Amino acid sequence: MSDSPDNTVDPAAENDTVEDPKPEKTEVAQLVDRLIRAKRITYTQYQTLSKMVLADGTVDEQERRQINRLFDAIQAGAIRIME
Repeated sequence: MSDSPDNTVDPAAENDTVEDPKPEKTEVAQLVDRLIRAKRITYTQYQTLSKMVLADGTVDEQERRQINRLFDAIQAGAIRIME
């Protein structure tokens, strides 16, 4: 046996840095999905969505995409705004 270090790479160690190819849905995405399936949004749901998006003081790219998805569905008439 040799005292030299083994130059092989542990595959398990490499997997620590690999991102999950299908990230878990955020709460915002889950709410938008529910609203689109229900085909309606109430003012209370709108307030809940707003609070979730603005909770950390910023809107990230994923949240922006979900908001646009919701607004597109509203504009297309796929979602009704309920009082």
